Parts: sequence; C-alpha cells; structure tokens
Amino acid sequence: MSDNKSKTNDADWGFAGLDFAKLVESCQISGVDMMALIDTEKKNIDALIEVNRSAYDSWRNLMTRQAEVFQETMKAIVAEASDESVAGRRTELARQGFEKALANMRQLAETAAESQKQTMEILHRRFEDGMAPMRNAGRRP
Repeated sequence: MSDNKSKTNDADWGFAGLDFAKLVESCQISGVDMMALIDTEKKNIDALIEVNRSAYDSWRNLMTRQAEVFQETMKAIVAEASDESVAGRRTELARQGFEKALANMRQLAETAAESQKQTMEILHRRFEDGMAPMRNAGRRP
C-alpha cells in the first residue's frame, strides 16, 4: 500500500482549496510546534472515530444477538404450548427455559463486557501514544 493512500480507518482530513500548511505557518506561536499539535489532535480524533466505530459495532452485534435469543425463545414457547403431551411437565419446561434464559443473559453480558474492554484498550493505547513524547522529552540523549 502506498503512503499517499489513506487507511480504511483513517478519516479524510483534506478540504478542497484549503492549504493547512500555509494556515499553520501564518499562525506560528513562539515555542509551539503547530504541526505537532495538529498531528496530536488528528490522532485524538482518529482514536475517537475508532472508539465510536468499535462501540457501534459491538452494540449492533449485541442487539442482533438479543433479537435472535428472543426469536428462539418465542419459537420454543409456541412449540411447547402447542404440544398437549407436555401438560404434566410444565414445571420442568419452565426450569429449562429459565436456565436457558440465564445462559443467554450471561452470554450477552460477556459480549457487552468484551466490547467495553476493546473500547478501553483503544483509549488506553491513544493515551499512551500521547504520553510518549512527554516521557521522551524528559530523557537526555
């Protein structure tokens, strides 16, 4: 992949007709590296985009799975209700349904926890990347 092509998760930061280099050069502040500042903010925004994308995907997957669980449960209830031979086993069927519901809830909770973990890892990675220049600035060559 060539350097002039953006990655699939990079935002398009180009604005037609606007030259950021000239804009930054015109706003020089003594002792402030404006390009480094802009680069840092771009990385922060890219990290937020990645976090939002991850959160959206996780919640979409969670909602899809919840809908599947609901459909499976409703199909099982309809199938059991139409079977007259189960009249004497209603307590056992209720227990089995409850256990299955608990297992599904546990799976959904684990999915939600994993998505939160992934989001926090993205934020932690960006924080560490942002702190690295400050750590390196204090070291002597």
